[in-house]
Amino acid sequence: MSSLILRTGRPLYNERMSDEDAILDEAMDNLRESIQRLRATQSRLHAAGLDENPSYGDLSHRVRSALAMTEAAFMEARRRAERERTD
Repeated sequence: MSSLILRTGRPLYNERMSDEDAILDEAMDNLRESIQRLRATQSRLHAAGLDENPSYGDLSHRVRSALAMTEAAFMEARRRAERERTD
């Protein structure tokens, strides 16, 4: 039995789901949440005009980069999960 537990205290997966499936599902949930938060941060920076402010250039660039990397990680996790489910 795996030690992966949802915040509700229930196991993250049932007996038919492998540890790898559970890990990929959890990773996708976490990445999805991270994408939402990074997009919100990027939007707030833009709305405040800080994305064009030279003092915030590095931060704005890093938020954009983090968002791109997080989206790429999510797509890779989704591809792997789809491959696992079709095998």
